[in-house]
Amino acid sequence: MAELSLVDLLRKLVSIPSVNPMLADDPAIGTEKPLAEFMAGFLEWRGFQVDWIEPIAGRPNVVGRFGPAQPRRSILVESHIDTQGIHGMTVPPFEGGVRDGRLYGRGACDTKGPMAAALHALQPELLHRLAEAGVQVIYVGAVGEEKGNVGAEQLADLQLGADEALILEPTELAIVHAHKGAMWFEVETRGRAAHGSNPRLGVNAIQGMLKVIQGIEADVAAVQQKPPHPLLGQATVNFGLIRGGSSINIVPDRCVLEVDRRTLPGEDNAAILSRVRQQLAALEEQGLVTGWDVRAIKDGTPFETTASSRLVQRLAASCRGAGEPGRTEGAAWYSDAGPFARTCREVAVFGPGSITQAHTVDEYIELASLEKGRAILFDFFTQLAVEHEGAKA
Repeated sequence: MAELSLVDLLRKLVSIPSVNPMLADDPAIGTEKPLAEFMAGFLEWRGFQVDWIEPIAGRPNVVGRFGPAQPRRSILVESHIDTQGIHGMTVPPFEGGVRDGRLYGRGACDTKGPMAAALHALQPELLHRLAEAGVQVIYVGAVGEEKGNVGAEQLADLQLGADEALILEPTELAIVHAHKGAMWFEVETRGRAAHGSNPRLGVNAIQGMLKVIQGIEADVAAVQQKPPHPLLGQATVNFGLIRGGSSINIVPDRCVLEVDRRTLPGEDNAAILSRVRQQLAALEEQGLVTGWDVRAIKDGTPFETTASSRLVQRLAASCRGAGEPGRTEGAAWYSDAGPFARTCREVAVFGPGSITQAHTVDEYIELASLEKGRAILFDFFTQLAVEHEGAKA
């Protein structure tokens, strides 16, 4: 494999379709496997020992390791390899066209741009320097981030972790060291059908669900009475989807609600669902529903690493060295940092590009941001080596 320039490496990554299978009508582009194969080959060419972890057939996570088996310190660098779909795109999704200082295409920003910056920064000389300083680098390409953080959850369940984790996402070169959790769940209420002309003979499942909505809102309001998190603000809830009933003149006997609850560090997801179940049991006892169910869809936990951690401080210093402010912040959105916070002591999300360009019809990354991101990451890894060369001496 020949060495590519940073821009050519990103163009290569964009040219390999890796649309999340749940977001593609065409199976030829709705697969992460070709990009996983390229990443595995690239990492092996760089000297990594590569494992292919495939709990779901055809959707492989790639895990490469470089450095000592018993390291002084380990760092996990992760980029998800799936992208959003291409419906409605106004630019060719897989060409990686460059114009006006921007590279266009699906994944150019989210998150193949940050991926290219990190892969290009990890030059062989730097990798060997890190290894000689006792640092192990674990590079992960994870499937399924766009629909449930599937790969990261699988790998965290397998206890893949490190002292530090750098999750690559377009953060405009800001350092995100905390974000909310994303707990998604489905509530079903059941009632009894009757003719709409005599609704008292039935039990209206939709009206029962209105009580559920009020109860969930009251539960969130109680949490919001506490002081807001200094980085993340308040917990929130969104009722994203509701369906029920079969006809305008029939009392509905079933209603289903999908809930997006954004949680703060310290909240207990199991306790939140337990309170919903208690409310539903009370509604059933009152005869307002005849039955119910609660099903978890996603159990995404929040994460928080202190701004004073070695990881954040080293990254901030590298940002300042490149003329960036080294801004630290929290985020309302969710990423693979959530699962890896279970297995890594210090976690941060970072990368070139803007989250406002992710998922757009003309997705692009500014080449100046891409180049600066690569320079920051190169310095970050260099300083990690320096830190442990000093400890070794």
